[in-house]
Amino acid sequence: DHLVQLTKDHFGHLQQVASDNSSAKQASEYLGGQVILDRMAPDGLVRVGLGFKVGGWHSEELVTVCVLQTLLGGGSSFSAGGPGKGMYSRLYRQILNRYGWAESSEAFAAFYDELGVFGLSGST
Repeated sequence: DHLVQLTKDHFGHLQQVASDNSSAKQASEYLGGQVILDRMAPDGLVRVGLGFKVGGWHSEELVTVCVLQTLLGGGSSFSAGGPGKGMYSRLYRQILNRYGWAESSEAFAAFYDELGVFGLSGST
């Protein structure tokens, strides 16, 4: 009750503004593309990432993509170990444990209103 009263005291004077939909959203468009930087990174690593278009927050793919990202997981070859470090994820076991030249490998996902991206990245 105290929080409600504080809110009314500090924000009760503000008036609600009706939306006229004049700033209707434009549909998002996935453009894709590539970026190649031909220079040595300060740490000497080479990084690669592959991203794929997926649906946004309201798509039927959302849960599937989240589960896939969690199952693949990932990590870095530098880890102090312990719970939550990703050392038992599929990407860690199948790439980082097998290939000494692999520095990191991970699955990623980003979701927006209408579109998202799922991908894999790694460094060596």
